[in-house]
Amino acid sequence: MSHVVISDEAKVGSAATDRLVSDGFVLLDRLCDTDLVESMLDVSRRRARVLREALGERHIGIGSAAGYVEIVQRSPGRWDVPISLQLFGLENEQAPWWPLVAAVLGEDAENSFSGVVSSDPGSPAQCWHTDSPHLYPKHHEAHALNVLVALHDVPMEMGPTECARGSHFLTNHLRNPALVLEELIYQHPGTSPELLVSGTGLPVPESFASALAAGSCLVFDDRILHRGLANQSSSIRHVAYISYRRRGYSANTHFESQRSVFDTDK
Repeated sequence: MSHVVISDEAKVGSAATDRLVSDGFVLLDRLCDTDLVESMLDVSRRRARVLREALGERHIGIGSAAGYVEIVQRSPGRWDVPISLQLFGLENEQAPWWPLVAAVLGEDAENSFSGVVSSDPGSPAQCWHTDSPHLYPKHHEAHALNVLVALHDVPMEMGPTECARGSHFLTNHLRNPALVLEELIYQHPGTSPELLVSGTGLPVPESFASALAAGSCLVFDDRILHRGLANQSSSIRHVAYISYRRRGYSANTHFESQRSVFDTDK
């Protein structure tokens, strides 16, 4: 399905913007140069190793409310480690994906959070979910975007992220009474692309997942239905995430824990 991939020199131009608005996601093939990718991977590995060692044998439940401010288990074997843009050695305007973010969210868009998701070998596929809610019954422009950066080649057996094309138009719980907000944002086994169109006569949103070359970026509307696929390889999968919000937008659905891995009484 190469028509969802932007691979020419105008990676962050109008074609990418139009695709992101219409499909809810766009894949920018090999957008980042080798030096940036290697630097981000090195920071990610070191940060994740320190936190896993500090965590020791302590159990973390699923979801940010059950985790720590430094490390969250998003789903079994899928570890989310916040890392600031500064630690990644980036500023907004320096990031190769920034022109696309600015075109959709505005030049004054704000970085919400960033980090790396490390998926252990054998980690199962996530449930379908969105990352933030719609705010109005009528469809509005995106209020938040996620940028996923492949920090090494991610073949299909490593479990890249799968998106349901156009589902950002259909995940509006304010317009569809069959949808439950908590079951959309927090992973729920009953959530699926089929659920979004049940009883409407509309076609089921087409699913898309692709192997990623190192440095490729998957950019998607925060309201799109998506999931990380199972890591069936023998290696840890590292994918950086950088999330942005339209100025003034806030949704507290990502990092809700207040405890620290380094608290002495834990």
